[in-house]
Amino acid sequence: MDYEEVPVKPEKEEYSIDLESIVKDVYKEMARLQKEFEQTFRDIWSKLPKIPVPISFGFFEPAYDIEDKGNEIVLYVDLPGFARDEIKIRVTEDSVEIRAEKSESRKLEEKGKKYIVKQRVYEGFYKRIVLPVKVKPEGARAKLVNGVLELILPKSEAKKEVEISVE
Repeated sequence: MDYEEVPVKPEKEEYSIDLESIVKDVYKEMARLQKEFEQTFRDIWSKLPKIPVPISFGFFEPAYDIEDKGNEIVLYVDLPGFARDEIKIRVTEDSVEIRAEKSESRKLEEKGKKYIVKQRVYEGFYKRIVLPVKVKPEGARAKLVNGVLELILPKSEAKKEVEISVE
């Protein structure tokens, strides 16, 4: 019986991979997709009517200052346009939370006004401020003068340091 020789396959096949060209191809394809994506959005936005969009969508971040007055700290927060009843304040020993909200629905009672454009519908603000020292929340006072909220926060008494001996 004659046996035919069967070629033996090598155990390991070696492949020649040009990694650099593969990476270049991937980057080229990504750049092409990015250009296509940007062009698609330019086309979409160019067809939409031009309408003004409020930058902050009704929310804003007011400026604030903290002043140390010895036995109390005073927090000044700019809240122009807000009334006393539109501001809620929560004080803990190490932070202050301020929430202010107003809606133009309270202005709808005004008679005889015909608006062509009405964008001022809602304004809101929320801020949590971490205080530099511990305060007594129960002694906190607040007042609103000319659009500036003033929070007077009495400091907590300093804890006395006590040295103890080891028995």
